[in-house]
Amino acid sequence: MPRLSKLALTMTLLSGIIGCSQRTDHPGTHPQEAVVHETGGKLSEQGQPDSNALENANSGTPDDATAETSTTKDNRSSEPTARATEDFPEPAQVPENAEQIYAHATNSEGWFIYSALQGGQASLLTFYSPDRGANWKSSAWKLDPDINQKMTEHHIFVAIAKTGGKNQIWLLLTSDPGAGLMTKKLYLSDNELQSFSLVSDVSDKVEGYVSGVTFADAQHGWTAASYHGSVTVPLYRTTDGGKSWVLQNIDIPEGFKYGNVSPPQFDAADSKTGSLTIEFVSDTETRTYIYKTKDAGEHWAK
Repeated sequence: MPRLSKLALTMTLLSGIIGCSQRTDHPGTHPQEAVVHETGGKLSEQGQPDSNALENANSGTPDDATAETSTTKDNRSSEPTARATEDFPEPAQVPENAEQIYAHATNSEGWFIYSALQGGQASLLTFYSPDRGANWKSSAWKLDPDINQKMTEHHIFVAIAKTGGKNQIWLLLTSDPGAGLMTKKLYLSDNELQSFSLVSDVSDKVEGYVSGVTFADAQHGWTAASYHGSVTVPLYRTTDGGKSWVLQNIDIPEGFKYGNVSPPQFDAADSKTGSLTIEFVSDTETRTYIYKTKDAGEHWAK
């Protein structure tokens, strides 16, 4: 796969990386859009393309593949996405030091996120193709100072929900725990990862280690977590698009100490129907229960 040289990487990041929202208490602030645009499979600087600095990009050819795929903790409102993206062409012009931390694809569209560290500054590099790699849109984003570390697949959780024919993509980013604290921030993109807005800082709202995020639609979502020793199941629900979160009450069965929960999944044909997996732990055993909902997650029953 073509890769950028160190010089080209430096030029690309300097020209394309922009500041994601600084730490703020004003959700909805939009960072400026990176100066990267679609060039038929290539990336170039707006206003001054440099053909010498960029190598030729991969040119993906559409085929008859139809499987919806994902390689990370991705929860889509339509169906679980546990299959891999081996059949989807890789993004064009990925820098040598970038590591893939998220990939999701349908029969024609692909979303990819890479993590990079340049001069001590952590960034996310995003790639989107609407046509199986024939064309790519790419942007680069500096992380907030309080999560300025190289992201891995364990630090990013993604949910996609289609509303009115348009994809909305939520990214929950977490830091490594420090002094018992972990930063957790939720961002939203409504333009295929080309820009993000900070929805909310949920560091003090969601306890434990995040295990996944699901959005059934633009307003209703869940964040699941693992929290050993908790007297409640760490499942949090939002009804306002992620701005506020409340603990959803699910009783821990008698004899068990705590429960680790996975994000819920909803039926592709009926968004009111879904399932929720919870692993309950006691001193002597671990038991998994499957909960069901018929009212879009208002109530869950075994």
